[in-house]
Amino acid sequence: MPKVQLDWETEGVQFALKNNDIIVIVDTLRYSSTAITAIANGFVIYPSSDMEQGKIFAASIGAEMSGKTGEAKFSLSPISFVEARDNEIKKVVLYSPNGAACSELVKNADYAFLGALLNAKVVGEKITELALKTGHNITLVAAGEQRAVESGERIEYVKEASRRVFAVEDYLGCGAIISYTSLPKNSEALVCEEAFKSCKGKIKEILHESFSGKYLVQKNLPQDTEYCAQLNYYDVISVFKNGQIKLFE
Repeated sequence: MPKVQLDWETEGVQFALKNNDIIVIVDTLRYSSTAITAIANGFVIYPSSDMEQGKIFAASIGAEMSGKTGEAKFSLSPISFVEARDNEIKKVVLYSPNGAACSELVKNADYAFLGALLNAKVVGEKITELALKTGHNITLVAAGEQRAVESGERIEYVKEASRRVFAVEDYLGCGAIISYTSLPKNSEALVCEEAFKSCKGKIKEILHESFSGKYLVQKNLPQDTEYCAQLNYYDVISVFKNGQIKLFE
């Protein structure tokens, strides 16, 4: 019987790929939530963890390049893809130092997806179906966040920190998806699921009070946290195929 497991950041992706697991990458605030929103609105996403390389790649394939929220047409704000849903160009290179770094590692995996609170139920049910069909284990990978500290009322990210650290929003996003699976879970996945269940009624408050949530408020983007905290808002599944993130059909 296949089982559900929980892992963390790029090392977790690499380990899951080595074991040929079904992979779900979760970066709740905001990469996976934004990519899922983009897919739901007809876009194809290309992940990039390097802004300059992303620009070069975007130009080479005739795609749009994401930029800073509020300045660029497309950004890490999911709302940017809702507002530009009628854009003629439907290919976007989406920059992110966390979620995209995990996503870039996925090359030709049999099954690899992006997940978030926004589509937790449909993802949880689909990966259960695939695991039972293929016999492969499932690994949920929480992307994590750059280390941050509170300086007075401000959130500052520690630029020299190379490793990602615990991000409660990714943990709860993984827990939400796990809660919709019907397979045995290892201890880490089981505790993650229980954490989500116990916090389900106050997800928005928890996300707003997380480091990432406070940072978005600081940047006058509390609406992004509100949006990403919606449970099962979409019934679309985004899958990795040939360097793209696209609709799973």
